[in-house]
Amino acid sequence: MTTNTARDATAADGTRQMTEAQGTSVVLQNLSRFFGATKALDGLSIDMAPGELVALLGPSGCGKTTALRIVAGFEIADTGSVLIDSKDISSVPAAKRDMGMVFQSYSLFPNMSALDNVAFGLRMRKVGAGDRRKRAGELLDLVGLAPQAKQYPHQLSGGQQQRVALARALAIEPRVLLLDEPLSALDAKVRLQLREQIRTLQQRLGTTTLFVTHDQEEALSMADRVGVMNKGKLEQIAAPDELYDHPATAFVAEFVGVMNRIPAELQGGGMVTALDSTVPVRGEAPDESTSAVDVLVRPEGLTMAVIENGNGIVTTRTFLGSVTRVAVLLSGDVTVQVDKASSEAGALAPGTSVSVTLPSEPVLIAPRS
Repeated sequence: MTTNTARDATAADGTRQMTEAQGTSVVLQNLSRFFGATKALDGLSIDMAPGELVALLGPSGCGKTTALRIVAGFEIADTGSVLIDSKDISSVPAAKRDMGMVFQSYSLFPNMSALDNVAFGLRMRKVGAGDRRKRAGELLDLVGLAPQAKQYPHQLSGGQQQRVALARALAIEPRVLLLDEPLSALDAKVRLQLREQIRTLQQRLGTTTLFVTHDQEEALSMADRVGVMNKGKLEQIAAPDELYDHPATAFVAEFVGVMNRIPAELQGGGMVTALDSTVPVRGEAPDESTSAVDVLVRPEGLTMAVIENGNGIVTTRTFLGSVTRVAVLLSGDVTVQVDKASSEAGALAPGTSVSVTLPSEPVLIAPRS
């Protein structure tokens, strides 16, 4: 087993060898893809900076995997183009796109050791036996699996197999790394450990990375920017904190994190009234014949105080560590979730009368559900 010092030195050497693969820009221009009458992608455009990790997030069938496969060359777009460092590669075969890909299912060769699995891509590129074994060993060391170099996939845990798959993808020094739901088959603890390792490696190596996932926690914790997709369209792409705090659409607001819908009435001048408060509407107020809308507010955005004859009754409370999430039944049979510091939640037993109020800042609205 290598010492930590030797491992760090080897990893650093491997990092230096990969610097030529850094700094690749990726541009998706107006991609559309039909499968029969189904429009899987509808004018998708994304501009990825060199070394950036972008996550595509959305429900099943939203088009995120189709987008990834088009970048990889496994699918051909009906319209639009893929540019790598300003060069259109739309007609370049997948095998010549110089991209590494990691799948959900690991896709390791069962009859090959971990070392040989990592070296496989190098062998296909006619790299000499000595050089490819040295390179494969460096990558296994980089992902912390040097001691398992001679083991076969069936002798490795799921997390170890996925790290071998990651090392294999990186061994060819790809210009772009593509990750297709790589953690979804793992248990929660291993998933957390591996996503931290993937992010650390990606930042260290500077490899431009496109990551597809349906798990919002993965996307928000790993990506420089997250693109939320819905029915083939990109609803919003932004840094994780901006996406969470300032969702551009009702779909993004409700897909990312927990969101309350509270019945409200539009007023003139871009104002809306709910919970006996009138606050500004974020963005342009809709020009509709009805004034009935829903205000969208996250649990931490609502204010709550114990008060006799308030506008709500506590029904349940859930301890979440430093925060307790309290369910409050409002008039009209509407239940909202309100986050309260656990140190202040002792008086909020079920049946307690409380007053729930809106934040004073502008709020997002959506058509009445």
